[in-house]
Amino acid sequence: MNVYKNKIRSILLLLIAITVSCNAQNQSRDSTSLPEGSWALQFGIDRDFTLKTFQGSTIGAKYQLSEKHALRGGLTFSGNASDGSNSISGEIGGIDAGTVPENSSGKSFGVNLILQYLWYFNPAGPVHFYSGFGPMVSYSYSKNSSDDYNISISNGQGYWIRYQYDYKNTQWAVGSAAVIGVEWFACRWLSIHADYNEAFQYQWLSSSRYQFESSSVNPSYLPLKLDSSGSSKGWALTSLGVAFGLNIYL
Repeated sequence: MNVYKNKIRSILLLLIAITVSCNAQNQSRDSTSLPEGSWALQFGIDRDFTLKTFQGSTIGAKYQLSEKHALRGGLTFSGNASDGSNSISGEIGGIDAGTVPENSSGKSFGVNLILQYLWYFNPAGPVHFYSGFGPMVSYSYSKNSSDDYNISISNGQGYWIRYQYDYKNTQWAVGSAAVIGVEWFACRWLSIHADYNEAFQYQWLSSSRYQFESSSVNPSYLPLKLDSSGSSKGWALTSLGVAFGLNIYL
């Protein structure tokens, strides 16, 4: 209960701070509108009321086509790459088995684009209700490889076994997202909005796996090789939940 009260108190303080800031610049909320040709940068409001990217977008913006119509979009990029190496040593029956190298690597990349056409029902005044609809597309790719060793014992003798793995995943998604929401202007250049998004997508997923086990120390060890791949596809209806954010008009 105290957590809920603290959140309500924080929201009220945030609204008061925004209103005071706007009034300090002599910009009346009553005179706000959605002028044709205006641009707005969009930021999300996190649970602790810090700013974040809106809808997960690296870039989020809105363009006002007219008082009743607007375009907003978000473009998101993500990716990482890593390489690691180390050495492992062991003993077999108290005898030093030596040291062998181990290596691993991984990389991933993703891009997501969402574009929505918005309709404003009441462009006059500080509060605006809107709905929207538009396409969304995403792509992601990941690959992870490893080259590891482990000690095995057979017939009273020990030896190193080498394990090599290689995994790949690729995913595409194409669909559309619908939105309903409300936007409140604290002043002409700043507004707060809350909206609910529902996405409908067709998804493709393909993956491959390569695995090879061998031992250069034990000639009698039979190498094991696995090479598999597969794919899946289908429709998905996903709720993106309620998003809160700030619009800063330029």
